[in-house]
Amino acid sequence: MVSCKFQISSKLLPQIDTLEEEGDFDNISVFENTELGFSDMLDQDGFPIAKFFDVEILVKNEKNAKQLQQCLSERFGDEIHFFHYASLKDEDWVQAYIDELKPVICDNFYFYNGTIQPAPVQTKYKNTNLIPIKLNSALAFGSGHHQTTQACLLNMRYLFEQNTYEVKNILDMGCGTGILGICALKLWNKAKLIGIDIDAEAVKITEENYRANEINATTIIGSHPPEEADKFDLIFCNILKQPLVALCADFARVIKTNAHIITSGYITSQEAEITKVYTSQGFESINRIQIDDWVSIMFRENGV
Repeated sequence: MVSCKFQISSKLLPQIDTLEEEGDFDNISVFENTELGFSDMLDQDGFPIAKFFDVEILVKNEKNAKQLQQCLSERFGDEIHFFHYASLKDEDWVQAYIDELKPVICDNFYFYNGTIQPAPVQTKYKNTNLIPIKLNSALAFGSGHHQTTQACLLNMRYLFEQNTYEVKNILDMGCGTGILGICALKLWNKAKLIGIDIDAEAVKITEENYRANEINATTIIGSHPPEEADKFDLIFCNILKQPLVALCADFARVIKTNAHIITSGYITSQEAEITKVYTSQGFESINRIQIDDWVSIMFRENGV
């Protein structure tokens, strides 16, 4: 087996899947290269699309690799960048993938998949103050790897360290795997927590992760905050720009005066719109975290 790798711009992405019709290609994998920045386009789910993508195509032999290179040159010209190919060793690719997965440390949280990774007491970190969070992410979003999640966690830590605000009632809107809510209850362990996601699979995974981390919380399948008798002291919403904008009025309705909402899931070019909408609903920006192109802003309901 021979691996052929190259880079393309996002505008060529729709045409890559058709390459299987051009030759004897066994597999095509496309990976977003976010280190090179984002385009102005959004995907069907509303995520910003990177300017460039890395592509890997597996072919049977070196002859097929040269045929692929010729095909790409004729079809796309100099829009194909850094083409090279190499023979692959015969190995257990599933095990190789598992071996590459590493626990994630953000602030003093240690995120790991309990089925394939060790708990911190079994690692070199056993003498630290790391808080272990077990996440078997499966099909839901939220493993601690992504910049948006890490930025939310840093905003959470910022609020916790102020030690001037009591958190009793938390909403994790778009909970994914439940990661943010779990971390919040490790800090504010007497608070109540509700996790909501539009995806039933995500809610199921959140429930499993709550149990694995001994978290007592409520989960709901839905797309809007619940009507609570007690309004929320703290809201997490790590989703995308469009739903963040659409939900702003709902958040203003269910949040306590002077309470906080931590937003994330958008890039710097979308930040101004988020800030404008939340300011118009009576929120004030009080802390901003940026990791690469991704931004998390914590707003405070200012009672206006």
